[in-house]
Amino acid sequence: MEYKEIEKLVEEAKKGDDEAIVNLLVQFKPFIFKTARSFNIKNYDTFDLVQIGYIALINAVDKYKEGSNSFSSYVYTTIKNCMKCTARNNKKHKNTLSLNTPIGEGDSSADFTELLQSNQSIENDFIQSERLSELQAIISKLSPTDFELIFLVYYNGFTFKDYAAKKGLSYIQVIRRKNAILEYIRNEIIKSSEHEISAEA
Repeated sequence: MEYKEIEKLVEEAKKGDDEAIVNLLVQFKPFIFKTARSFNIKNYDTFDLVQIGYIALINAVDKYKEGSNSFSSYVYTTIKNCMKCTARNNKKHKNTLSLNTPIGEGDSSADFTELLQSNQSIENDFIQSERLSELQAIISKLSPTDFELIFLVYYNGFTFKDYAAKKGLSYIQVIRRKNAILEYIRNEIIKSSEHEISAEA
């Protein structure tokens, strides 16, 4: 994608254009994965770092001053710096962006994996610490818009109301989309587990 096209997408993304942010996430996805694989940080796997890269890109869109540089150069530096910062502060922030990061406070706190729990024992068995990398892989393969919603809300401090306002959507539209995403993740978890069971039979 050429410089002018990327700059135009950034301009539109700043105004809340969903399609523009999707195109930017897709455009820089190869770089994010390549950069994530180049780091070896204790307590983080590739998918943790990919998550950091996506969030860095989304934040870069908001902070980028149009005309000050090229967005590509800016976001490349931003993504690398975020991962370097993660490496430097690994001991202090070892649980940052983990799927076990607490959501909420006090008695109402929960973690992201708890949102995926159901009465089906196959899911409860699947969502264990040793299987988190598979869950992370499923989440990292979400469409860019779905990925953006999950990580802006659960890892970047947005409320559903904030996200709805940012995207020009109603609160109920966002909640329905969130529910659809979680249902998709549940189904992928079940399919993965059933595949393993059939392979062992």
